[in-house]
Amino acid sequence: MDSSEFAAPSIKFSLSTQEEDKDTSIFPLPNGPQMVAPLQTKKKPRRVKVALEPGHSPLDWAKLKNSGADLRGVPCIGKYTLEDLKKHKSETDAWCAIQGKVYNLTAYLNFHPGGKKELMRAAGRDATKLFMNVHSWVSTDILLDQCFVGFLVPS
Repeated sequence: MDSSEFAAPSIKFSLSTQEEDKDTSIFPLPNGPQMVAPLQTKKKPRRVKVALEPGHSPLDWAKLKNSGADLRGVPCIGKYTLEDLKKHKSETDAWCAIQGKVYNLTAYLNFHPGGKKELMRAAGRDATKLFMNVHSWVSTDILLDQCFVGFLVPS
């Protein structure tokens, strides 16, 4: 018997071969399910705030609305249509509806952090969608409670 018949086959060990280099796994795979989605590059535009005149801070607004001054401008709570609202779209008489409630914004115009011009976009119309898009977390029931003039009703 030849000794080569009983010899163990030679095993070649190597840390890296060309074959292995081709199949090298990368973990996590680029764009694979393990990768975190890239951050969005589109940022929402920041809300623009304007410098308010002295005496027109949020604290000043709170003092005014709790002073007992007539901010409604109407003798009693009423029912108003969109046609009624359209009559109140000037800086001296600005009304809007938000979530079915009608508010006289006139006294609040100079206190609005975004400026009078921005708030006038709501004047004379149902501004629910506009309001909810800009600051849905704000409670009009608290902020404008003394400016509440009635309810929006169908024509």
